[in-house]
Amino acid sequence: MTETTTRHDSDKRVIRTKKAIKAALFRIMEDKDISSITISELTQKANVNRRTFYTHYRNITDILNEIEGDLVAALSELVKKFDANDFEASTYNLFLGLNELITVEFDYYFHLVRVDMRGMLMSRLKNVIKSSTDKLLESFCSRHGQDAAVVSAFIVGGFFNTYLEWHNHPAEIPIERAAKLASCMVGLCVDNVGETVSR
Repeated sequence: MTETTTRHDSDKRVIRTKKAIKAALFRIMEDKDISSITISELTQKANVNRRTFYTHYRNITDILNEIEGDLVAALSELVKKFDANDFEASTYNLFLGLNELITVEFDYYFHLVRVDMRGMLMSRLKNVIKSSTDKLLESFCSRHGQDAAVVSAFIVGGFFNTYLEWHNHPAEIPIERAAKLASCMVGLCVDNVGETVSR
């Protein structure tokens, strides 16, 4: 067995182990608050030993941080395709891209967001979205100075909440229609806020 094969097998084992730990955590969190979950309970549910757990994570919060880090990286790749000269078309494509990302790679996380009664994960997720999308508004911010932070929060929050509303009731509106609505609202905000505020 070559060194490359050994490393590949080891990487696959790590991926499987982390996936088992994450899946176990989300199953438990559907019934319990994260603050009351123990490492012993989690490792038993994931069918791994404590030593294996501590090889990858220091604590349970580290798992959420890793997932959110992966989500930030994936969102950043989507954001790179955003054309700030055409907010409407780019927002439309971002909406569709976000949905594909979530349904393919992060569905388990968003399922938990939907059942998050205290809103802890929702708050963390909004920060993830905001940290990835603030750069889209750099040119907007340079034009509107002190107003930019408030408007940025409105745009990012509105886009994110529009997506979540659709994601929770996807059968009611086709995704293309929801993406169009989101892109129109963002476009109107970007185009009109400077003129409105200056009156």
